[in-house]
Amino acid sequence: MAEVVAGMVWPLPAALCPVANFCFYSSIYLSSLFLAALSVRRYLGVAFPLRLRGQGRLGRVAAASALLWLLACSHCSIVFVASYHGGG
Repeated sequence: MAEVVAGMVWPLPAALCPVANFCFYSSIYLSSLFLAALSVRRYLGVAFPLRLRGQGRLGRVAAASALLWLLACSHCSIVFVASYHGGG
């Protein structure tokens, strides 16, 4: 928002540009991945209702959440690599 108000010129310190891009893109990836995981879980609940009836274990949910966070953050870390190694 600060960039738009300043006429599409980055007004903040240069170090914050990759951080802002990282936060923006990782939130997009995370919301998409969590929606996909929720859709898979709902499909499995409809397709195999008796098998998945008692499997709401917190450990599996936490592991899946951590895996999604790791996947999204590692994918979006290219913003830092490109910014500090000549990608501009």
